[in-house]
Amino acid sequence: MRPCFTLSLLACGAPVLLGAQNVRVNMEPWREPILMDTLRQNHDVDIPPAKVYEATLKAFAALDVPVGNTAGNLGIIASERFTRFHVFAGEVLSRAFDCGDGPTGKFADSYRVEIAVVAYIEPRPGGGTRLGLASIASGRDPTGPYRYPKECASTGRLELRILDRVKSLATE
Repeated sequence: MRPCFTLSLLACGAPVLLGAQNVRVNMEPWREPILMDTLRQNHDVDIPPAKVYEATLKAFAALDVPVGNTAGNLGIIASERFTRFHVFAGEVLSRAFDCGDGPTGKFADSYRVEIAVVAYIEPRPGGGTRLGLASIASGRDPTGPYRYPKECASTGRLELRILDRVKSLATE
């Protein structure tokens, strides 16, 4: 089943809710929706918010992060929940997410990993922009359909790659 997204209501089991203050993502390993705001890494950049917003959309595309929902008036860009296997953004998945280790290595590199990424663009008092980035994932062993997914934490590398790409795109 393909996940559905809305800006205000949970329709058809939508895994993401956007709001003025929060973005919540439903993923199977967690009993409650994940408040993505609590995972965000904030970065201050001396670039106008409109340029950062456009550059973030381009950075998502360049790093193979599908954009599902945008709320430009709120400065939020959210990916759809998407799945990757082995490789994401040109690197092995374990560079971006830690799903634990097993006898054959890092689970992120051998599991089917479901990912959500959110960017928050806010004007800073006095000029510039605060760019908040958050990501979360879950991994499922592909060897059987009834394997329960594992929680995967961000290593922070994806967020830093997005930040670097945004800075370079916004100053071109």
